[in-house]
Amino acid sequence: MSIRCAVVCPIASGGGISEAFITSLHMLAGNGFIPVAFVPKGFVFTTRLCAEAFEFHEIAGLEHGGALNLVKQMVGLAISIGRAKVQVIILNNGRHVRGLKLLLPGLPMMAIYHGGKTARYLKADRVITINDEQAEYLKRYGYPAERIAVVDNAVPLDYLPDFTPKPPTANGPIVGTLRLLEPAKGVDVLIDAIAILAKRGRRFTTRIGSTGSQEQKLRAQVTREGLDDLIEFSGWIGDKAAFFDSLDIYVLPSRAEEWGIGIVEANVARLPVIATACLGPRRIVRNEETGILVPVEDPTAMADAIERLADDPDLCWRLASAGYAYCKEHFLFPKIAKLFSAQVERAIEDHASLRK
Repeated sequence: MSIRCAVVCPIASGGGISEAFITSLHMLAGNGFIPVAFVPKGFVFTTRLCAEAFEFHEIAGLEHGGALNLVKQMVGLAISIGRAKVQVIILNNGRHVRGLKLLLPGLPMMAIYHGGKTARYLKADRVITINDEQAEYLKRYGYPAERIAVVDNAVPLDYLPDFTPKPPTANGPIVGTLRLLEPAKGVDVLIDAIAILAKRGRRFTTRIGSTGSQEQKLRAQVTREGLDDLIEFSGWIGDKAAFFDSLDIYVLPSRAEEWGIGIVEANVARLPVIATACLGPRRIVRNEETGILVPVEDPTAMADAIERLADDPDLCWRLASAGYAYCKEHFLFPKIAKLFSAQVERAIEDHASLRK
């Protein structure tokens, strides 16, 4: 009989973790498991879960922080997971590891370290991380190295054809980013970079996709800088492929990023990429080979990189081609799905050995 896996995601707002969560359900289903999703009530991707026929359970308040909320979440999750009759738990966050280990000690548990407080993950039977630095954090906290694996996020594609150059936009390059509009995502830094370029006489149309708590503040920044005719807020993006296809240069301006799914999505769309040199982009991007890395919170360096790409079509082609090839080799669904599913099996084995 196929193993039923509880897959818990407490992130309700969308973004990279939610996308990785949805992809993980497909990876499990494609490798003989039965994924059962546990999500906050009103989870942004509920319609997708329905459309793709995944079993899922909504937990009211699962996305909320705070100690009192945590107790309620633990009880709600433990009851719901128990009723679902699963054989293993996969957590897309460390917040619920300790409590669920106490309440459901008989179930193997694998946690996916997307960031946050490292100590929260230490009771899991197995932890997978999405970059090497996270693995080192766990080791420094005393977590056994043999129960850690680094597994990249996956692009939900089975195959990419040979690379063909993307035709440039007729009226000059269009710059864009697809980010949750939250402080860590650094969209304000990109706006500053576009303002610097405008002062140099280089006026680039810029598209900002998604929504978030900082949207009004960012819109006010655009108006204050006199960039309303250049910067477009595209809202929540349902058709990401069309959004990427409308761009010529992709920028990931994050202050902190554990991986960076937008980078590989831009690679698939045959775009040259500029990204800040935080944790995730340093793993995904080979500087000056598959993209350009710039310092975090440095709008001048970001502006220089945008201007450099705008003035050098050959460089754009070289970076886009190399990024596409790197993505095709390392991040496509079949490869990552096998690695991910193998770690679930290892978590079950680790749990059994630890209970002997």
